[in-house]
Amino acid sequence: MKTLQFKITENTLISIFESISDHIVILDNDLNIIWANRVYSERFGLNINDIIGKKCYKLLEKKDAPCIDCPNVKALHTGKIENIEKVRDEGRYYILTGIPIYEKGQIKAVVEIGKEITEKKVIDEKFKETIKLEGVYEILDNLAHQFNNIFNGIYGFSQLLKNRVDDKELLDLIDNVTTSVEKGSKFIKALLGLKKTPSIQKVFDLNFLIISTKNVIKHIVGEKIKLEFILTKEAPLIKGDPMQIREVVLELIQNSRNAIHDTGTISISIEKMRIGLAEKVVLTISDTGCGMDEEIIQHVIKPLFTTDPGRFGMGLPIIRNIVNKHNGELEIKSKLRYGTTVKIYFPAVSQSNASK
Repeated sequence: MKTLQFKITENTLISIFESISDHIVILDNDLNIIWANRVYSERFGLNINDIIGKKCYKLLEKKDAPCIDCPNVKALHTGKIENIEKVRDEGRYYILTGIPIYEKGQIKAVVEIGKEITEKKVIDEKFKETIKLEGVYEILDNLAHQFNNIFNGIYGFSQLLKNRVDDKELLDLIDNVTTSVEKGSKFIKALLGLKKTPSIQKVFDLNFLIISTKNVIKHIVGEKIKLEFILTKEAPLIKGDPMQIREVVLELIQNSRNAIHDTGTISISIEKMRIGLAEKVVLTISDTGCGMDEEIIQHVIKPLFTTDPGRFGMGLPIIRNIVNKHNGELEIKSKLRYGTTVKIYFPAVSQSNASK
């Protein structure tokens, strides 16, 4: 490599590190954080002042010892660049690289570079799971095809019958048959949209999941709607499938977005609370949208019920099923013209039980 004809100053290096999309953190020989770039603090939702001087494994993993196969530990021992692929508890994937820093032949520090590959990893895993379940999906598709043939037959014959009947009472009954067939057909289509991978069970931090989903949420909401994030300082650990919980969050955000016709506010908050003898992690999503009256609230969880002709009314039933699978409770409060608040109560997992 040709020798540079100029010196790179510390400020120049910092400027370069701050502009990189990967997280960069410098640690001493005892894995205390000496410096971290903006991406590192934003990625994990931490203030830079709360990072410096902390041990990385205590700060992020809540552990008393370095992680198994930590590339930084390996780099300090081998004196070579070390790489691993790591998945965090909230379902985010990284390529972590540990680079030893030498001074006068001695290793003085280690630089960790973290490249997030969650999106690519999830796509790859979904593709693999799709291949595995191809036979099941084929059966579902065949069943759906057969049911659609039946529904089309009923619909067609009801329309022919409708053209030959003059009695208003009979015409109303035929319309009821037609409506039921249309709902059945929509249900089959929505059912085919539920081709999900099996649920996994892991302990993860709900704060980190929300932080990692911020950009997607901002894209759904748009520029006219104000977003508020209120996260708890305590580690809100829950057990379940982070990808399914992410789906719940995004579906509720989409509902709130649809309820706000122009400008408004959507708030996402997480808190820990004790209800009776149980410790709960509470996810709250509220909006200042059009709200719902009591009659709509009574039916909103039912499959195929919707006030939006462009949707199938399967969103909230799917959310309820996912919440139930996670031993959670779903609470919906709304008032016409005054917005909607959805609360999900998850069983909290303690730090001591997280590693079991």
